[in-house]
Amino acid sequence: MIGRNSQKRRVYVYYILGILLATTVLTIDIFSEKKLSSYFNNKLVLLAPTLLLENRDSSFPSLEVFKTKSNLINENIRLKNEVIKLRKLKVENENLKNKINGYNSVTKEVDASIYDIFESSVIFKTPADDYIISGGENLNLKEKDLVIDENSFVVGIVTAVRQNTSIISTIQNPSFSIEGIDKYGNEYLITSDTEYLLINSLNLKEENNDIRYIYTDISFGHPGQFPIVDLSTISINIANNKIRARKAINLRINYFSDLYLIKIK
Repeated sequence: MIGRNSQKRRVYVYYILGILLATTVLTIDIFSEKKLSSYFNNKLVLLAPTLLLENRDSSFPSLEVFKTKSNLINENIRLKNEVIKLRKLKVENENLKNKINGYNSVTKEVDASIYDIFESSVIFKTPADDYIISGGENLNLKEKDLVIDENSFVVGIVTAVRQNTSIISTIQNPSFSIEGIDKYGNEYLITSDTEYLLINSLNLKEENNDIRYIYTDISFGHPGQFPIVDLSTISINIANNKIRARKAINLRINYFSDLYLIKIK
C-alpha cells in the first residue's frame, strides 16, 4: 500500500512540474513578445524543405520511368503512322507507274499527232451491264467514239454522252455490236456473248485466210482504224461467201481497269 501511494505521488508531482514548465514557457514567450515560439517555428521551417526534398528525391526515379515509357509509346505510334504513310505512298507510286506505263504503251500504238488520248476510269456498272466512265461532253465525246486498252485494241464503244460522264458498251456486254473491216476491204459485224467475240462478214469482197486484224473505220462513224480482234491465232470458217470466226474474250473490265478514249484532233 505504501509503495503504490508513493508511485501515485510521483505521477502527481510530474503533472505539477509539467504544468509549471508549460506555464513558465508560456510566460516567458509572452514577456519576450513571442520570440521563443518564433524561434521554434523557424527551426521547423528549416527542417521542412529537407524533408520535402528527400520525399521528392525518393519519387524522382518513378517519375522518370513514367516519362520514358510515355515517350517510347508516343514514338512507337509516330513510327507506325510513318510506316502506314510510306505504304500508302508505295501503293500510289505503283499505281502511278502502271498508269504511266499504260499511257506510254498507248502512245506507242496511237499517233498522238492525229488523235487526242484521254485516260478514263469506270465509275459505275449499270444493270444492263454497260459501264459509266469519266469523261463526256467536257471532252467533246460523241456516240460511236472508241474506248481502247493500253494495246490500242477496242474494248468498248460510247453509246451515250453526259456532261462529265459517258455510257459505254463493252466487249463483255451481250448487246455489244461494232462494225469492222479487214485489209482486203471485207466488212464485218462483231458481237459478243460475254465469253466470245463472234465475227461474221457482211460484205465479202475477197475470200482469203490471210486475215489478221479487223479494224474500225471512219466509214462506220469511228475515229480512224483501231484493231478490234486478231484472227491470226484462231481458225476461220469460209463458206457460202461468208467468213465466220469466234475469239475468246480474255479481258475482264472492272473498276481498276485503265481505259482510254480516242478523239480526232
